[in-house]
Amino acid sequence: MAGAMYILSPGHCIMGWRRTSALVVILVSLLFTLQGESIPPARAFNIQVEMLTAGREFNLGGWVIGALGNKVEALVAQSARGLDDARATDLVRAYLRDADRIGELEDRLTRAFSVSKEAATQAETLSIREELAQLRREQESRRPQVEAVLERQVSAALAAEGLTAFGLVWPPVKFHFSEPPLYLIVSPREAISLKTGLHLRPDLDVAQQEELENRVDNQLGVSSLVEGLGGFGVYPAMILDRASLEWILSTIAHEWVHNHLVFRPLGWHYFDNSGTTTLNETVASIVGDEIGARVLATYYPDLVPPPPAPRADSVPTPRAAPAFNFAATMRETRLRVDELLKEGKVEEAEAYMEAQRQLFVAQGYPIRKLNQAYFAFHGSYATGPGAVDPTGPKLMRLRRASSSLKAFFDVAGSLTSIADLDIALTEMEGSK
Repeated sequence: MAGAMYILSPGHCIMGWRRTSALVVILVSLLFTLQGESIPPARAFNIQVEMLTAGREFNLGGWVIGALGNKVEALVAQSARGLDDARATDLVRAYLRDADRIGELEDRLTRAFSVSKEAATQAETLSIREELAQLRREQESRRPQVEAVLERQVSAALAAEGLTAFGLVWPPVKFHFSEPPLYLIVSPREAISLKTGLHLRPDLDVAQQEELENRVDNQLGVSSLVEGLGGFGVYPAMILDRASLEWILSTIAHEWVHNHLVFRPLGWHYFDNSGTTTLNETVASIVGDEIGARVLATYYPDLVPPPPAPRADSVPTPRAAPAFNFAATMRETRLRVDELLKEGKVEEAEAYMEAQRQLFVAQGYPIRKLNQAYFAFHGSYATGPGAVDPTGPKLMRLRRASSSLKAFFDVAGSLTSIADLDIALTEMEGSK
C-alpha cells in the first residue's frame, strides 16, 4: 500500500535530529512567553505533539538533497542506456531476489539476537552478517541502474496512456529505493479523524514506537499509531524495495501521480480537509494500479496474477467453510466502531477494536494496534478494506464511465472537492 503525500510548504518546517535540542528550547520559550490566546488551538496541539516526538523527526530535507545528488550522478552516467528489454528485466529480477534475501537474513539475525545475548559471537550469526554485508554492497552498486530501468518502464506506460504534458511525462518519473519514514497518526478518541500526522525516522524499533504512542495517548488524551509507509511522495519518491514487483510498480506510479497533481487543482487542495485528501489518495491508487499492471504485463508477463477461476453455477456442490475475508471483516469492524463512537461509547469501541485485532492476528494478520488512528490513516485510501467512505466507489464509477485512463485523470485532476466529484459523475453518467 502506498503512503501519504508530502508537499514542502512554509507551514511545514523540516530539520534534522541534531537540531532538536534547539527546537525544544524555542518551543518551551514560546509556550512560557506568549499569551495562551496568541497560539491557535490547532497549532498549540501540534506543538505539543512535536515536543513529545523531539529527536525522532525525519530529516526530509537532508534525504531529498542526497537523493537528488544520486539522480544527477545516474543521469550523467546514463546507467540504463544500451540495455535491451531482456537484460533490463533480468537486472530488475536479480535485484529484487537479493532484496528479498536481505529481508530474510535480517529476520534471522533479529531472531538470533532475541534468543541469545551471545548471538554476536556464534558462527551462524557471523556468517549471516558477512552475507548481508556482501549483498548490500552489490545492491548499492546496481541500484541506480535498476531504478533507471523501472523509471523508463513506468514512463513508457504513462506515455502510452497519454498521461503527458506537451508530449512529455511531467514531472519525469524519478524514485529512489530507500526505507521510507514512519508516520505518526493522531486521532481523537471520540471520532475517527486525522487530527495531525508527523513523519518520524525509519530506524525506530517497535518498542520505541509503542513507547511514543503511549506517551502521546496518555499526555494528550488521544488515539495514536506509528505506521510504516510503502512510499513517500517527495521528489524523487521514496520506494521500499522489499515487496513484490507488482506492488513496487504500482507504488512508483502512485507517487508519480502525487507529484504530477502538484500542478493541478486536485493536488493544490490536498490539505484542505479529509475529503480532498481521500480524493487525492484514491485517484493516485486507481491510476497507480492500472499503470503498474500495464508495466507488469508488458515487461514481466510471467508475474501477472492469474485471473479468478470461473464460477461453477450449474451443479450445486457441498461447500467447505468459507475462508476468512479480511476486507469484509475490517469493513464490518469499522462500521461497528463508527456506531459505538456516535453513541458516545468510546471505551466500548476501544474494547471491541482490541477483540477484533486479536481475531485478525489469529487469522494470520499481525496487526499490532487497531484503534481510531488506524482507521483515520487507512480510511484515507477509499479503495482500502478499512474505508467506508463513498468516495472510492464514486471514483471507480467515474473511471468506468471514462473512455480512457487519460480521460478519467483529466477530470479527476480538476476536482477540488467531493461536491465537484458528484457533479462530474452526474454529468459523465448522464451523457452515456
